[in-house]
Amino acid sequence: MSMSLVVSVGLGWLLTAAPSPVARIVPCAPDTPAWTEARDGLAAFDQQIQDLAEDGTVAPVLPAMTALLDLRCFALAREEVGGQSLMEDEAVSGLALKAWWRDGGKDYFASQLELGRPGPHTVVIPPELREVLTREHSKGHRLEALLCPAKADACGVETEPWRARADQAFRPEYLRHGKPRESVADRPRPPDCEARARKKSPGARYRTWRKCLAEAPGTRPLQSVLPLGRIRAPMDGWLVVRGRRGHYAFCDQLDAYHLGTGTAYRSSSCSQLALRTGGTVDGASTDAARRSEVMAGRMDPTRLRELTWMMLLAPEVRADVQVEALRVAVPKGFRIELPRTDHEGGVIGGSFGGSSGQTQLGWRWFPPGGAEPWSGTWTYPWSWNVGEDFVNELLEAAEATFQEGCPARPVPSALLDFTREPAVHGLDAPNGVAGVQDARVEALSAWRPPPGCAPRADGG
Repeated sequence: MSMSLVVSVGLGWLLTAAPSPVARIVPCAPDTPAWTEARDGLAAFDQQIQDLAEDGTVAPVLPAMTALLDLRCFALAREEVGGQSLMEDEAVSGLALKAWWRDGGKDYFASQLELGRPGPHTVVIPPELREVLTREHSKGHRLEALLCPAKADACGVETEPWRARADQAFRPEYLRHGKPRESVADRPRPPDCEARARKKSPGARYRTWRKCLAEAPGTRPLQSVLPLGRIRAPMDGWLVVRGRRGHYAFCDQLDAYHLGTGTAYRSSSCSQLALRTGGTVDGASTDAARRSEVMAGRMDPTRLRELTWMMLLAPEVRADVQVEALRVAVPKGFRIELPRTDHEGGVIGGSFGGSSGQTQLGWRWFPPGGAEPWSGTWTYPWSWNVGEDFVNELLEAAEATFQEGCPARPVPSALLDFTREPAVHGLDAPNGVAGVQDARVEALSAWRPPPGCAPRADGG
């Protein structure tokens, strides 16, 4: 299913209640018959969520959700997501709904029952419904052969520390080399929603404030996230990385890493851009200054496996997702009330950028046993895409473990012809790099170990 259709508070896919004739909606007074009915209905629905199978869909609980939202005391919840049903999909994963309920959906509903009490109040903005990658729910996905079931048990358990590191790296406050990521450094400051609302009439203040919290850039805690579910860890096979690293000073490079043993090969051709007057590149002079070499040795295989795992999942990372409930005190003097219908739309925006210091690298993982390889590209040495940028961090960490020496596996010559290096911008390589790319493959295939070094499992 396309999760882009899910509204920002994660509820639109399951709202079907009909509008009430009441012109304005206010919270239920506590301990009234309607309030008690809503409290008991919420408790019963909570139990249904607990019993919902993670490897199934939400179909078994949709009627109960509709009945819950039909209750008078949850009318505010109906209106806060647009009143009528925006989407209804019985194929939504049970795992996704259970995670949403656990991470703030339940608290959102419970908070509705507290808004009618005297004294200060707090509203809850629930998280968004997360995407899911599981064997049952993701048929036909590009990673289907690696997917674990929703009840994963031991499948992919070794990747849990990797996911934890990724989750931490994706948080907005995460610092890379002591500085915020470029992708979050310029995020908008949250507006003063209270000040904006106080410019309205008293009857419109709560509505304006609440919409501002839900929709204005910078108000909700957003971050990049991986989908729910696990994939099997890439434990063996060859990972081949190709591309130009650097700009004015650069290396056209081919790297081959063996995930099982940590065997590492590097075939590189390095130079500096020779610039003519006016700033154009002299391709002949640049190529004449090239220095080429092949190196062999070993790297930490665990870091190589985590790197490959992140390369596989980087295209699945979703930006600007609210994963936790947001709790905000209602400003003093605001009457908690909403008009019956409110269908104003929001604005989705974004910005994109690049740098002359960035290049594209290509990767291809060849699993053992001749299984179909996986491949992709990413932006190096940093990227506005947080998933790609974390790949760069993991690559840097893995390559920091390189020790030159006798490799444990021979050069995977038969695989290299199935890899391609991403193109380099014509301004930097006016003569192209096809010949250089082919030469890197040929140089690595022709490499022979020095005397006394015979590649084998113990490192030779």
